[in-house]
Amino acid sequence: MKRVITLLLSLMLVLSLAACGNSNNNGGKTEVTLTAAEVLDSLKKSLGESYTSDTAETEDRMTGYWGLDLSQVESWAAETNSNSSLNSDCAIILKVKDGYANTAAAALQKGFDQIVSYNRMYDMDLQRVLQGRLYINGNYVALIIEGQQGDWQASAEDQAKFAAEEAAKVDEAWKAVFGA
Repeated sequence: MKRVITLLLSLMLVLSLAACGNSNNNGGKTEVTLTAAEVLDSLKKSLGESYTSDTAETEDRMTGYWGLDLSQVESWAAETNSNSSLNSDCAIILKVKDGYANTAAAALQKGFDQIVSYNRMYDMDLQRVLQGRLYINGNYVALIIEGQQGDWQASAEDQAKFAAEEAAKVDEAWKAVFGA
């Protein structure tokens, strides 16, 4: 029974992340011409205190843990929280070459699934992590788990509500850059 519930929750998570993804119908290109670092800087500014990542990811981690082929990435910027054992926040922004967006999104999804699994195991801030966002907008791909941490001792319902409010801030920050 636990496996069935876990499978259903995983499926719901994948579908919710897919629903959050964005793609244009203008040939896979976006009107945005920013570098990944410029997009990340804009998100940081928009999110303010809700952005808690503070440590730059390394190229080794981008290829190793995240499984990305950086030869297919024009520019990237990524940060995690320095206390990642307790705070799973991360912001990964990729500007990829034509044809690599879906592959990059699949790699980020796989890493996200590992983060969710870890948070389920230790029951840490799970509701907020489940609100992570995977975006595809033309040649831009992003995985964003950001937001202030709520009260871990609050009810699951209150935690979920707070997490959804923080995720809405991420959606608005993304929309401010890409307009969708």
